[in-house]
Amino acid sequence: MSFKTAPNWLQDLGLAIFSAVTLYANISVAQITPDSTLPNNSNVKLEGNTRIIEGGTTRGANLFHSFSEFSVPTNSTALFKNAADIQNIISRVTGKSISNIDGLIKSNGTANVFLMNPNGIIFGKNASLNIGGSFVATTANAIKFDNLGFFSASNPEAPSPLLTVNPNALLFNQIVAAPIQNSSTAPAGSTPGGRDAFGLRVRDGRSLLLVGGNVNMDGGRLNAFGGRVSLGGLASADTVGLNGDGNNLSLSFPNSVERSDVFLSNGAVVNVIADNGGSIAVNARNLEMTRQSLLLAGIESGLGSNNSRAGNITVNATVAINLNNGSLIANQVEPKANGQAGDINISASRLQISGGAQVSARTGGAGNGGSLRVNAQDVQIIGRSANNWFASSLGASAQPNSTGDAGDLTIKTNNLLVRDGAQVASSTFGTGTAGSLSIDAQDVQLIGTSVDGEYPSGLFASAQPNSTGDAGDLTVKTNTLVVRNGAVVNTATFGKGKGGSLSVDAQDVQIIGTNPNDPNQPSVLNASARQNSTGNAGDLTVRTNTLLVRDGAQVGTGTFGAGKGGNLSVDAQDVQIIGTSADGQAFSGLFASAQSNSTGDAGDLMVRTNTLLVREGAQVSAGTFGAGKGGNLSVDAQDVQIIGTSVDGEYPSGLFASSGLNSTGDAGNFTLVRTNTLLVWDGAGVGVESLGTGTAGNMTLSARSIRLNNNASLSATTLSPKVDPNREQATIKINSNDLIISRNSNIITNARGANVIGGNININTDVLAGFQNSDITADSTDFRGGNVRIKTKNIFGIQFRDIPSPNTSDITATGATRELSGNVEITTPDIDPTNGLIELPINLVDASQQISTACTPGSRQSQSSFVSTGRGGLPISPTEPLQDTSTLSAWVRLRPKPVTRAKTTISSQPIAVSNSTKVAAATTIVEATGWILDSNGNVKLVAQVPSVTPHSSWQTPVSCPASR
Repeated sequence: MSFKTAPNWLQDLGLAIFSAVTLYANISVAQITPDSTLPNNSNVKLEGNTRIIEGGTTRGANLFHSFSEFSVPTNSTALFKNAADIQNIISRVTGKSISNIDGLIKSNGTANVFLMNPNGIIFGKNASLNIGGSFVATTANAIKFDNLGFFSASNPEAPSPLLTVNPNALLFNQIVAAPIQNSSTAPAGSTPGGRDAFGLRVRDGRSLLLVGGNVNMDGGRLNAFGGRVSLGGLASADTVGLNGDGNNLSLSFPNSVERSDVFLSNGAVVNVIADNGGSIAVNARNLEMTRQSLLLAGIESGLGSNNSRAGNITVNATVAINLNNGSLIANQVEPKANGQAGDINISASRLQISGGAQVSARTGGAGNGGSLRVNAQDVQIIGRSANNWFASSLGASAQPNSTGDAGDLTIKTNNLLVRDGAQVASSTFGTGTAGSLSIDAQDVQLIGTSVDGEYPSGLFASAQPNSTGDAGDLTVKTNTLVVRNGAVVNTATFGKGKGGSLSVDAQDVQIIGTNPNDPNQPSVLNASARQNSTGNAGDLTVRTNTLLVRDGAQVGTGTFGAGKGGNLSVDAQDVQIIGTSADGQAFSGLFASAQSNSTGDAGDLMVRTNTLLVREGAQVSAGTFGAGKGGNLSVDAQDVQIIGTSVDGEYPSGLFASSGLNSTGDAGNFTLVRTNTLLVWDGAGVGVESLGTGTAGNMTLSARSIRLNNNASLSATTLSPKVDPNREQATIKINSNDLIISRNSNIITNARGANVIGGNININTDVLAGFQNSDITADSTDFRGGNVRIKTKNIFGIQFRDIPSPNTSDITATGATRELSGNVEITTPDIDPTNGLIELPINLVDASQQISTACTPGSRQSQSSFVSTGRGGLPISPTEPLQDTSTLSAWVRLRPKPVTRAKTTISSQPIAVSNSTKVAAATTIVEATGWILDSNGNVKLVAQVPSVTPHSSWQTPVSCPASR
């Protein structure tokens, strides 16, 4: 059997915890014994269970005590009997025993109490404090007084007469400093809000500092309501700064020295919540919080004012922060409280949050929530609590019934991983606005859902149900963004407020797959207004080099309510939208939509890219399924390829602007702004349509080349009669150099229903070719057909027919009756086929004059050969310059024109064809008698050849001089 080795930092954490627990288990209970190292030594007398500590050496406002051992047994009290004017009681242990505190430490007045023992300090379950000032427990070797001297425990000596100033540093000179442990859960009175408090407690507004080697809190609690708690230590020799202003003490740690570890386990709690102030600072190599351990700051329920402000929580770990099993770091304005919450600042090399643990900056009252900032090399947010109730998360929020604004959430990291149902979120449930969520990373991966598939992993910025505040914006700046297996990046409103905008700026964006437990839940990048909301959705903007959306994943904006959907804008070098979900029910796509039962308008969808590829059933779509209007879809690309269908053939790949079944809103337009090549292939389609009562949009295509092949289509479909007679609907406008449709492909405007007029088709192209039963039709099933207007220089393989033939390429504009047929106008300004054709002579040139005798095969001057192959004709002379011989030809079958419902005209100028025109005789074809060159060098067949003066080539013939 093989075992995986845990990372070094986890091994270090485990070793440190084991050492700390071992230390606590093997300690013996000592007493308080003074030594004789002071000018005025300490005195201890026992009265009942109370040891009264008197004497000591006083210097100014400082009182110094020195003991060879110092411990307080269970149910015992150590009382420092000091004068009222003493500001600092500074005690040291010079012996070799650990201080075991399982009773009460008490002092008079408002003095700060320092307990220094380099051997270690243990606070048991019954340990408690009753002092007027701040309390510092440290395993440092000495306390420094500015540059005037030290009060040393490892090198005892009488304090200098100058040691009248406040202490300003803690000096560690051990290779490994001894640990401090706290397991105290002793009753500690009531919180400022009237709740029961337990553990070590200093008076409200005072400071409680544990500074050692490792600091371990196993179920223990620390309380400094409205004050400060600082935890930390050093793992090597150096100095920790001690900053003080009266009773307010804090620590400053050097950046260049290795720190020790801090552990909170089994429900350990650090609590500074009050009506004002209250801050927590943790400085460590590693911080681990497990089994519902807590760091709490903020404004307590029922307390505070408009001017109240909580302090900050600052966690600085040089290696790792690990929060798990429901542990929590929170800075909050509690319900019915008033005031500004403080911020949470987290800095580490690695941050891991798992097992339902959370870091939360929030407000539940009248004040604003604080901001949450994370700065780490690697951030991992993983999974949920064991009961699946709580997501592992980073969050900034305004809670239900709150009126304050939520703070911002900012993450700066190299790598961000959110997986297995974990979440990073900014939100509002109240009347205040939500904060913004900003991610600045090298790599962002959002993966999967909770084990049961119910909760997606992701990034969220939202205004929740019953809220009236606006949602915040969500910004992701990264090299790589991967969202897969049902994960979500989402801004949304569920209430009256607006949804936030979503912006992604990346080198590579991949949105892949669906929820493994539910293929109908895709991986998404989304900005939306949700069901029953009245606020507008935000916009979604993606700027990237490469965007890949595949296997049922989706990128979109939408509205399910009364508010408008946001605009979706994609600006990329390469966009690939590919395939469907494994079961074929969810197709990959870019979407801007108004969903069923919504009343708001959908937003517009704009794609700017060099290359757009949509294939295997994927779609790019702007549409409405409700009462609001559908948005416009526009594409600006160098190359557009729309290929194939879903695996089962049910869903075509495509670009669409539409209104769906049962919708009442108008559909938007589709515009291909410009492209070199539009390729629609293998059942794919580009379409505008209205399947509801609203009008369809129009399609406008501008391209150098358009190719439709193998059941491909350009379509404009409508079931709705025109509401606005001045507005066209379901019209297709094409402007291209060449338009080739082949193998059962179609350009079609399809009108169905009573009084539904067919859309028009307007084509302007140099070359129009249709082969193998490919049609251009502007038909109406039950009313008047549309018009087809074609302007082209060359047309091949496709022709107008009143009655389409099943195996030919046709141009039609039929209606319900002959009188309701549309018009077909074909304009070919440079071709007049009525001039006719004549039979060409068999020999156009004298073949004997086409080969130079100067270049004789086999001779010394030329050992090469010349071979000409092809469809016939003679090779050009080797003495002439090379010429372009490419041609474009098509077979044309001439036959009498069938009886038709509508009449077409092919002319050098457009000629309208009336629906009521009688059937004319077949047009007489006159054979051409010759050909001419126009001013552009093009060859034209003409019925009569003008008189011209022939001339020979103005280029010098090629010669093959023989060498001698």
